[in-house]
Amino acid sequence: MLRKKIQVSASGGIHMAVAVALGQAVKGKDAHVFIKAGRKMVSVKEISKVLALGVHERDQVEVIVDSGEEEEALMERMERILCNQW
Repeated sequence: MLRKKIQVSASGGIHMAVAVALGQAVKGKDAHVFIKAGRKMVSVKEISKVLALGVHERDQVEVIVDSGEEEEALMERMERILCNQW
């Protein structure tokens, strides 16, 4: 399991396009990826809950990746999406 704190630099924070990209990055994979903002933690597969976190640009979130083989690659993908490098 990997955990990493990431400062969101995507313009506008986590909006629909970002939330969908996060969900699609894990679609079809045997992986559990969560975003924690404040006291709330949600799966990136649940787009409406990711949006409900209300994460703005420059907010810090913690990303938790639990996936047998692809943890580092998935964490890198999550970071690229949240930092608007996708």
